Amino acid sequence: MNKWEYKYLWEQEATKVENLIDINGKNAFHIQELYADLKKKDEVINKLSVKLNEKREDVLKLKNLIKTQHEKDFAAAIGVEVDN
Repeated sequence: MNKWEYKYLWEQEATKVENLIDINGKNAFHIQELYADLKKKDEVINKLSVKLNEKREDVLKLKNLIKTQHEKDFAAAIGVEVDN
């Protein structure tokens, strides 16, 4: 091989490296965008989890209220005096 062939091969490889660097930069930027999107979604999930826990507490309170009312109604039906 002469020096011109070596120069041509070197230029080809340099172009390949530049293209790979560009691709790597684009991928890094895309990963950053995805990471930011994941953070937003995690925040939404956390907020919804808090709301879900609050609703579960409300459901338990209502179940207890229904149970208590049922017991009062049952006791009144059989003629037993119940304290409020």
